[in-house]
Amino acid sequence: MSEILNGYCPENIFHKVKLLRFQVRNSSFETLFPTTGMKISKQIRNVWLFELEMFKHIWLEDFPLGHPLLQDLEKLSVSNCPSLISLVPSSTSFTKLTSLRVDKCKKMIYLITSTTAKSLVQLQTLKIMNSEMMLDVVKLDEEKLEEDIIFENLEYLEFTSLSSLRSFCCGKQAFIFPSLLSFIVKECPQMKIFSSAVTLAPCLTKINVGEENMRWKGDLNTTIEQMFIEKVHNVIIYEKLFNFYSHN
Repeated sequence: MSEILNGYCPENIFHKVKLLRFQVRNSSFETLFPTTGMKISKQIRNVWLFELEMFKHIWLEDFPLGHPLLQDLEKLSVSNCPSLISLVPSSTSFTKLTSLRVDKCKKMIYLITSTTAKSLVQLQTLKIMNSEMMLDVVKLDEEKLEEDIIFENLEYLEFTSLSSLRSFCCGKQAFIFPSLLSFIVKECPQMKIFSSAVTLAPCLTKINVGEENMRWKGDLNTTIEQMFIEKVHNVIIYEKLFNFYSHN
């Protein structure tokens, strides 16, 4: 497996193969691509990683940013990797990535940096689920604090069971989603607002909050903010009722 993955086999050995799947479970892998000097295959388009208990990094920070693996990757899915610290190096560019899915990665505090976010011009689907330590989806790059970020082709966005998530991004960048049609937000109790700055999603007209319930208050930021206010209000009412009946 290592020889195929790292390009030691002749490149034409799989020239007619459309899908080659490796299933690795319960391994001691900590990094998938650990050595910058290795000749990694240029034919990899889809990467699925799941149930890797010791897995901490897919790529290390010194992985060549211009490598074809990063430039040509189209789909990335990571599931049930509880030790994973970071998804990609901080300055990674994914110009061809169309689908990104992260599930049950409980040590991740953020998904990507703003530099990586700006490169996701082809991204169509983004799903983040069951990652209880994640605070923000996009982490700020200090030297690029006020640059607008445009997800040109993102159509589907989902946040499910992110108990610590506070926002998509806490920063001054404007986020623009010209193609966003579907946004699902479920079990994200700490999410007070979508973004601290201007957020534009002209095609979005509702937010799915679970069990076919839809919400909309004019725009994305206002809707998320109103949902949080109502949630806090309901908690206060519940506590008052509980205290009243417990003392009577």
